[in-house]
Order: sequence, then structure tokens, then C-alpha cells
Amino acid sequence: MAQVAMEPGALPPPHKLNPVKVDGVWRLDRVRHRAFNGAYVRTSGSGRTKRECLADWHQNFERNRRKGSSTTRATGKEAFKATDKMAKAFDAYYARQQKKAEAGQITEQSLLTFHRAIYVGDGPLAKPDALKLMKTLGDLSIGEVGKPSFLADYLESLAETSPGVAGHHWTVLSGVFKFLTLSSDLFDYSPMLPVPRPVQGGGGQRALTVEERELLCPVIGEGQKRARYLLPMVLLILGTGLRPGEALAVRWCDLRGLEDESLPNITLHVCGTMVARKGAYVRQPYRKSAKKSKVSNDFYLVLPCWLTMVVRAWWRMAGEVEADAHIFVSMLGQVVRLSTADSALLRARRGSELEWLQFGNLRDTAATHVAGVTGDPRNASAQLGHAEGVTVAMRHYVDDQGYTHPAVDFSKELESLCPANLGAKLESGADPFVWSCS
Repeated sequence: MAQVAMEPGALPPPHKLNPVKVDGVWRLDRVRHRAFNGAYVRTSGSGRTKRECLADWHQNFERNRRKGSSTTRATGKEAFKATDKMAKAFDAYYARQQKKAEAGQITEQSLLTFHRAIYVGDGPLAKPDALKLMKTLGDLSIGEVGKPSFLADYLESLAETSPGVAGHHWTVLSGVFKFLTLSSDLFDYSPMLPVPRPVQGGGGQRALTVEERELLCPVIGEGQKRARYLLPMVLLILGTGLRPGEALAVRWCDLRGLEDESLPNITLHVCGTMVARKGAYVRQPYRKSAKKSKVSNDFYLVLPCWLTMVVRAWWRMAGEVEADAHIFVSMLGQVVRLSTADSALLRARRGSELEWLQFGNLRDTAATHVAGVTGDPRNASAQLGHAEGVTVAMRHYVDDQGYTHPAVDFSKELESLCPANLGAKLESGADPFVWSCS
């Protein structure tokens, strides 16, 4: 049994490392230990002093414990016990992800996603009641949490109210328990292995009805107050199906034909999205779906006439602007964070019949409308910029340099997506951004 207790590659017990002086020479003879490959070996050392003897023994020990093995097992790892709090595991896991980000093994956006899932934010817009792993599980022990039944119940109950949050927690917990399984003797297999990923869906991710579209401008226009960019942003997503980050990344130079009033349709170049990088919020020059390859998968969209009129009205309100400036900015002229836009939408819809509304519903509405009018779901994929739809519904757009680009053109089909009350305002020449719910 004593032999089994000896760990491969580990030092012998301290009481075994006591040199003895014989004939004026310090010696430490034939101390038994195990090599990394599990074989039992004996190591000796000698020297004029006790310190020299121990140094010689350790040098021989390093050589002997590697005999017969081409690899070594990591030693000196942080030890975890079943009684340790999950907070310690979360901190260690996040520190490991930070090192991966520094080495370029994961993106900064992935690191930010891990941080948001684990830690409570400390910014002015942080929600103290946000569901973060450090808050929901941090004070429990690893032994209490590390049970498949507990983890499955936790994620299932969380998914009932916050399916998106549950998905992020599942990802982090899978990584944390894989890390604990491989770095300690707590588990033979990760307790997250049999736990299914929470099904995301459910909730308000659906298209708006005709009646709900009629409420859109009054609700957002009346409730936007300080965030004047919100209504034109909502209408841009409704008429194009852009992701919110892609809409916030649109610049004036991306709107081809903006200044030419003789053109009934503007062509939009969709070529970026907004992301958080090292504490700053910057424009990424490629869309979300190209983040792994970092190769631009930009495409062109032809806007319907009603949305062209809205965009031109917003451009005239902006006054003199730089060509590469973002079309949606804050009152201070700064780029708008997605979290800020989400908060503005939340305030605008609160207490209204559209209290469930999210930006995703607007994207779904555009896709559902195109698929329904054309009778081909591939057309909806093309409108949203998905790869499976790039071969359909294309016309050619020629830019200022004479280069020809394929452009998705469902502008005629999207004309009927315009809310009737907005259409009446546009026809009368009234301000499309001033509304009242009364």
C-alpha cells in the first residue's frame, strides 16, 4: 500500500531527505521514489557540505524521475478541495482564460463573454440583481455544486426565465468543471458531461404583427427622449434585418446614393459590427459570422423607398458630418454601445403594449416578411446575409470606382413592411421622428 501512495514524479517525504556525513563527505544514498512513467527508482547524492549534497541529489532526482518517459506531469498546480468555494474555481478558470487571450488562443470578445457570465459589473449601468455565476454559485462549495443533478436543476430553472443567460452559464460551467477534472483529483469525469445545454428560443423572438408595427413608431418615438437615435435605428433594423451591432456600425460612407435625391433607393454596405476590446467599444471591420477567420464577409442591401426617406431625414438632421462617422451616436457624439441601446429600448417600451420587444424581433420581422412575400426561405437568408442565401435574389451594384458588387434587392417586397402611420408622415413631409402615443 505504501508503494501505491507514492505519486509518480513527486518528491519523497521530507524525512527521507536527511544527508549523513561519512568519512568527511555528506551522502544521501538510494532514496526510493517513482519516475513519471510509474517505475520505482533510487537516487543518491553527495557533497562536501550538506547543502552541496542536497543540490547534487536534486539534480540526480530530476534526471532519474524522467527516465523512460518523454513527457512530464505538471507539478505545483493549485490544489482544489471539495470544500473550497466555487468562487476560487471561477477565479482560477478566468485567470486561465486571460492567459489564453494573451497567447491569442481565444478572442478578447470571448474573454469578455466569460467575464460577463462570472462577475457582477461595476460600471454605472451595471445591474446589482444580474444573474452572475459568482453571485449565484460562488458561495457554494465545489462538492455541493459538482453534481450532475444539481447542475441540471440549476440550469433548467434559470432557462425558464433567462434562456440566454442559462446558455452562457452552461458554457462557463462546462469549462470550469473540465478544468477542475483535469487539474485535480476531485472528479474522474466532469459532472457537466451529462448535463444538456439549455434550449434557447422561447420568449419574445418572433415577428411583429401588422398591428404591432403600427405601435412601433409611437411607442419608440414617444419613449426615446434622450436617445434620439433609437427610432431611426429601430426602423433601419426593421427594414433590413441587420443585427443590432451591425446597425450601430453603419457609417455615412456605407450608404451609397445618400446625397442623390434622384435615386429612390439607397444601397447599404454591411461591412462591420461593434465589439468591446480592452475596455473600449470599437468598430470591427468584419461581421459577426466572420470573427473566426477575420475575413470580411460584407454584402450590400438595397433599402426600400420608405427606409431611404427615413435615412435621408436622419442625415439632414445630423447636419455636417464626416463621411466615416457613425450614423447613430449619443448626445455627446460618441459611438453607442449595444448595452446602451438595449437600455434605451427597455426604457422606451416599458409600460407599453410592446413591453416584450427586443431588437431580435425586428430582425425576425424582416426575415419573416421576405420569406412570406417571396415564398422562398432562402431569400430571407440572403436578406440577413447568411452564406446559404448568397446565390439568390442578387442584382449588381456598381460603386464609385466602377467595381461591380452583388447586392441583395428585396426593396419592393419590403415596401409593404412600412407601418401605415409612418408612411403617412413621410408622404406629408412631417418629421418622422416626432411621435405621441396619445
